[in-house]
Amino acid sequence: MAVFFRSREPDGGFEVAEYRQISRSDPEAAAATRRSRQAEIKHLQVVLLSFGLLCVLQASLNIALRLSPATQPGSQPGTQPGTEEGTQDETQEEHSCPQGWIPSSSSCYYVSSQRASWDGARQACRARGGDLVIINSQQEQDFLSGLVVAAWVGMTDRGTEGVWMWVDGTPVDKERLRWAPGQPDDASGGEDCGDLRVMRSFMGLNDFDCGFPAPWICEKNIKPV
Repeated sequence: MAVFFRSREPDGGFEVAEYRQISRSDPEAAAATRRSRQAEIKHLQVVLLSFGLLCVLQASLNIALRLSPATQPGSQPGTQPGTEEGTQDETQEEHSCPQGWIPSSSSCYYVSSQRASWDGARQACRARGGDLVIINSQQEQDFLSGLVVAAWVGMTDRGTEGVWMWVDGTPVDKERLRWAPGQPDDASGGEDCGDLRVMRSFMGLNDFDCGFPAPWICEKNIKPV
């Protein structure tokens, strides 16, 4: 930028003085600006690096949680597969009854919805891998009484009249089991097979005609698969 100063002298002459103002940046201010920008860039880099490290740490934690074994409800912390509790679960699964059979104690029971003679019922039980049920205790009789109204069981006196035997060859314990009132009575001289009756006034074991079609109860032992 040029600035002109003019002065008039008494003699009418004048002088011209020209000054040039050159705009120059202050070196120190420029250096300070650069340092400030560099500081801001470094600060931004530190923030981005910290954020990236947090993301990596979170991802690692998620992976570790997914890979760690979950604690089963009711199990003790630190229980691993193959320990005693795991073995018990596997044993229970291996000793389960077939589909359609009812588990109780050490036996599986099958209650038919069809009807057959005593011999036909036994044949059907054998085809399923069992036999007509053998009742060994009053507790077992009570359990079976909750499953049927009338059904064949595995006892007969065909060998000797009045001597009741189970299908496995063991004698029926008349003292331990409950017979229906007045039974066995061999009515009409031809009741050689046993059934279980659950009626209001007639409840317990009963002798009946072997050829009569009736439901039946099969039994087989629970064995490891």
